[in-house]
Amino acid sequence: MNAQRIMVTGAGGFLGSHVCEYFGARGHAIAAVGRFSLDTESLGRYPNLWRHAGVTLPDPRFVDAVRDFRPDVLVHCAGTASVPESVRDPYGDFSRTVDICAFVLETLRKEKNDCLFVFPSSAAVYGNPEKLPVSEQAPLHPVSPYGYHKRMCELLVEEYNTLHGVPTVTLRIFSAYGERLRKQIVYDLCLKFADTRTRTVELFGTGEETRDFIHAHDVAGAVAAVLAAGEHGVVFNVASGTQTTIRALAGMVARQFRACKPVHFNGAVREGDPRRWAADIRRLSGTGFVAGTDLPSGLSQTCAWFRETHGASGV
Repeated sequence: MNAQRIMVTGAGGFLGSHVCEYFGARGHAIAAVGRFSLDTESLGRYPNLWRHAGVTLPDPRFVDAVRDFRPDVLVHCAGTASVPESVRDPYGDFSRTVDICAFVLETLRKEKNDCLFVFPSSAAVYGNPEKLPVSEQAPLHPVSPYGYHKRMCELLVEEYNTLHGVPTVTLRIFSAYGERLRKQIVYDLCLKFADTRTRTVELFGTGEETRDFIHAHDVAGAVAAVLAAGEHGVVFNVASGTQTTIRALAGMVARQFRACKPVHFNGAVREGDPRRWAADIRRLSGTGFVAGTDLPSGLSQTCAWFRETHGASGV
């Protein structure tokens, strides 16, 4: 892919920072928009990176940034990323997801109509799939406010592509994990296995629930593959194509910490959590994409980051 001008919203967050790192390391000019923490200070090593710090969308400074930078591609990583939080505060989740997506799309419509808008959606739009692996044509039945709001954003993306001429691509990301993600199951397991004050690890569910894990670096690689393919107005599943039980995941993380704690599953299902996920990734594979990080290797990297940032006790 030729060098392009790539803007990333939510660049101070987990996925956005990985996207910035991936494309910055490959010589693209990057405009990183968002709030930044110590976790993302490494982004400063890229000389071709423009940082727009302290920007919480919607913000008129974002419009100025688009006018100044004139991006070829915008990867919209800003927004919420918590199913439980969306259950506790559905309107807040809507405001921080749907409203912001509309604001960014409208800004492009007015200021840079030929900029490709890449929307990282979520497998949460599928809910509990009727059959596995789930393809992009599967029925959409979200089971959480988070899933509904991602689906609403997908409809906005479709509208701006179809009616307003903004080129778009939607990526339905399954269970992304990796360094700098301070929530969700992998991080939760790291906390619990590293905590020397507890003797057991308590988890929701039965342990037989499955997820399709993909490392954040490979999510960024999937963005690159889709850009190189040049397809617009298309939806892609982004995942490894392999389902892993939560019980097996817990065992892999335990080995990383050399922990002998027994794992207890309480049988309770959290509101909004799907039962089983595995993605049909044939459409993504057709772009030439191949994941470079298998789950054991990705967990090793993530657990090493956790130990480095949290210390031996994990607290």
